[in-house]
Amino acid sequence: MPTAKQVAMLHVAKKQLGLDDETYRSILKKVGGAESAAELDRYGYEEALAEFKRLGFRATSPNRSFGLRRGMATPEQVGLIRKLWTEWAAGEEPEKGLDAWLERSFHVSALRFLPADKAGKAINGLRAMLRRKAGPAA
Repeated sequence: MPTAKQVAMLHVAKKQLGLDDETYRSILKKVGGAESAAELDRYGYEEALAEFKRLGFRATSPNRSFGLRRGMATPEQVGLIRKLWTEWAAGEEPEKGLDAWLERSFHVSALRFLPADKAGKAINGLRAMLRRKAGPAA
């Protein structure tokens, strides 16, 4: 069952996309198998949000900043990692892909758990990935 914030996010998407109630509910039924946002399971919520994004929905809130936390990546490092990942992933689900890469490479499940000593390595790794993606210099 989605949280109140998640239900609100789907309602914002409905409004931003200018969907009437019938169209909105048909999308929820098609992708999540539910009559309303409150009835969706986690998978249904993710699928509904992905469908709304495919239709053009863009969340207006900025990416969450975690503030200064002792021993953890700084807000500047977090922002740079997100920026570099977005450049590298281009078009994919940015947070899901980033979390998977962090888990595989640094054994942390999400960016908010990245220690400061690993943040620098993540930044250097992403820069190297971008250089490889760009190919040899002309």
